[in-house]
Amino acid sequence: MLYASYVTLPMRRSKFTAVAAAALTGLLVLPLLSLAYDAESPVLCDTELNLFCPPSTSCCPTFKSKLEPDVIVGYSCLMSWSTRFPQGPCCPHFEEDDDIATSTSLGGGTGCAAGYECSSSSPDFIPSLLRQQSDQIDGLGRRNTHSVKEHYCRINSTAHPVDNQGRPIKNKYETMPRYRACESFTRDGLDVHGLPIPVSAALAYNNSSSATQSDSKEQCIGQLAYYSNKGQFTADDRTDTDITTAVIGVHGSGRDAGTYLCALTAVVADVSKDQTFATKKDQRRPLPKDVLVVAPWFMSPEDNAPPTSSLPYIQWDDQYPIPHTFRYGAESTKPDLKHNMTISSFGAMDVLLERLCDRKHFPHLQRIVVVGHSAGGQFVQRWALSSNSWCFGGGQFANRWAPEADLPHVRVVVANPRSFAYLDNRRYFAHSDQAAADDDDGISPAENDGTLTPFDKYQLRPPSAAEEDGCEEFNRYEWGLDENEEVPAPYIINNVQKLIDQGDNSELFCRYASRDIVYLSGQRDIETLGSQICGRGKEDGYQGPSRRERSERFFASLQLRGREVEFCGRSGGETAQVHDRHVVKNVGHDHGLIFQSPEGRILFGVSLYSVDMDGCNNNSNARLIAGRPFVGRPVVVQLCSLFFAGGRALFVYVSVTLFF
Repeated sequence: MLYASYVTLPMRRSKFTAVAAAALTGLLVLPLLSLAYDAESPVLCDTELNLFCPPSTSCCPTFKSKLEPDVIVGYSCLMSWSTRFPQGPCCPHFEEDDDIATSTSLGGGTGCAAGYECSSSSPDFIPSLLRQQSDQIDGLGRRNTHSVKEHYCRINSTAHPVDNQGRPIKNKYETMPRYRACESFTRDGLDVHGLPIPVSAALAYNNSSSATQSDSKEQCIGQLAYYSNKGQFTADDRTDTDITTAVIGVHGSGRDAGTYLCALTAVVADVSKDQTFATKKDQRRPLPKDVLVVAPWFMSPEDNAPPTSSLPYIQWDDQYPIPHTFRYGAESTKPDLKHNMTISSFGAMDVLLERLCDRKHFPHLQRIVVVGHSAGGQFVQRWALSSNSWCFGGGQFANRWAPEADLPHVRVVVANPRSFAYLDNRRYFAHSDQAAADDDDGISPAENDGTLTPFDKYQLRPPSAAEEDGCEEFNRYEWGLDENEEVPAPYIINNVQKLIDQGDNSELFCRYASRDIVYLSGQRDIETLGSQICGRGKEDGYQGPSRRERSERFFASLQLRGREVEFCGRSGGETAQVHDRHVVKNVGHDHGLIFQSPEGRILFGVSLYSVDMDGCNNNSNARLIAGRPFVGRPVVVQLCSLFFAGGRALFVYVSVTLFF
């Protein structure tokens, strides 16, 4: 057993007549079955059924049917947006609901954030054209006679939620999307496993080590902890022939790897029922048995590491020299007393990635998606920029950084990071203070799904002498790539600095641009952040006021740099684009809602928009835009694709087909 104790629930398989009767109205807010908060123990849902939920989630019952509302047949697991906040209410869920898979409701339990209640049929979350379709033809040619009904959460004006420290929670929005609850687990399904990290992984970038290559063949530094929906997949003698897709979810500063396992397995369950795949001749739906979900746990010494009879779990300091050191590739603490060696968190990720790329263990693996949110988003952006792993094959650009090889395709999804590692010393500055202040279109930033920075009034440039004096650290690692003695990162120095030739970052940029990277930003992730460097008003080295705006500015800088180097020889000319970016409607800083959103399904290549190449002047590099996977009759519309040149915004119209 992994833990000595469990969180137990006050309710088991018993009669819920009053609860179920209220559920028949469709308006019931079920109370949480687990009121205790314990980040270090799995939550016990039902002893008889041996069903558990990950730490920092709660159990939601699934009832037999509306005709048998007193029988519980299972549980799902509800998360919250942060380990600092309790989970909200479970929404009524019946087993028969899972058999009705529509384009807006794919089955499975749902729930709301603390301070909200379950509701249905919000116009905010249903496109107007879809609301007119009361009977549809699904992707299998079957007529769906169920009326379109969107489930969402509405603020509960009588609730007074508090966080886990007893402080009031201030909910800002009248409505929110629901969380998709993941299916509960058996006890063994929530075991923490370990991936052995060989000494050679540290030697690959650390030339100062006293260990030799001969030592590294059989010696290991320790093991990287992880959760998985397939158990311990890292055993040397294990081969998984069913796995075609692997998803690696990197947690944020809360190190709540279990909730990332839950959020991503819920996405897998939804996508497995997605009718969009049924319309594609060369693509079938990824079934849960085909998808490996891995949630690595970058432990800190503060965590209660589970006991292990083999290698010790590797840990990274959570406070020194700066908080959450795993996010920038810091070296681990030193569990390996024999070699006195450490490993970068990025080096550990390379080992995990290369394990999946090993055809001996995963002969049919086609794609790997590495996704991170918040501090995890910082992690995956900096790792994708600096990794030398041989697994990065293919890519958008035809150059030596994109070799042809029999490798799974690797996609990196960067969601809501607080900051980015810029590739040069330029940031966006307003032409004048007045120019920035004058830009007010009257639209609330939380409801604006366009750009927040008025790029026609901003310029990408190095800071002036006065601006640099006000923030000398603005381009030091982790915010840029200049060496930072206070944030030691030998992995970065070895893998990145040698690609920069006397200040010219073209080679590094082209390697980064060749990788398949998608940036996701919550539409409501617009809170003005304090500055971790340089003091008040410097926006973490002039990166922008909020996470969403920082994302759009970094993405814009990539497009400008791409034009300067002629997109590294990529075909497409003026309409070429570096990477991809999407704003997730009605979502703030929330990993569960980001991953489970229509835009989040880009993890699996699900797209609402099918690009009409003729409307793009036969541009073979036109990008698919992720969206809600409705199916039915096509409606051709014109969209405006934004790219940047000379610090100004330019537009190219493309014709797309929406399937309703």
